[in-house]
Amino acid sequence: MKKRKLDAEIDFNFSLWGIISALKEYKLAWSLNNILDIQLDKNDDIEIEFLNSQNLIISNYFFETAYSNIRLLKNKSVDQFAESPAFLLPELKRFDFLLIINGFEDTFTDQKLKENISAIPGIQYLQSFPVGSFKSKENLIF
Repeated sequence: MKKRKLDAEIDFNFSLWGIISALKEYKLAWSLNNILDIQLDKNDDIEIEFLNSQNLIISNYFFETAYSNIRLLKNKSVDQFAESPAFLLPELKRFDFLLIINGFEDTFTDQKLKENISAIPGIQYLQSFPVGSFKSKENLIF
């Protein structure tokens, strides 16, 4: 019997920002709403189940327009029953939050976005990353 293999190209057509901050997630979402004039709302936590390792429960804030969206994710799992800390992107363990921006290229330039977010009290560090460079980039597909 002939076997067939499905090759799927996944388009990571969004910008990814890592944020180091001691702020609580709701406070960071509120600050981003004010500084960027958006409306991030708390959505259901994202649950990711892995076959050979522990599951992730990721806090999720989301804002959507007709052609674009912004998602604020906590990088560390909020699962209180986990034996050890688990991360959405283990390559970015130092970063507390991930900001995924899709389709706002006309509204926010990278430089303006960096200036605005860095101005939030409590933000210690902010950096943009190329999504394709991460081994665990598939964790960002939901």
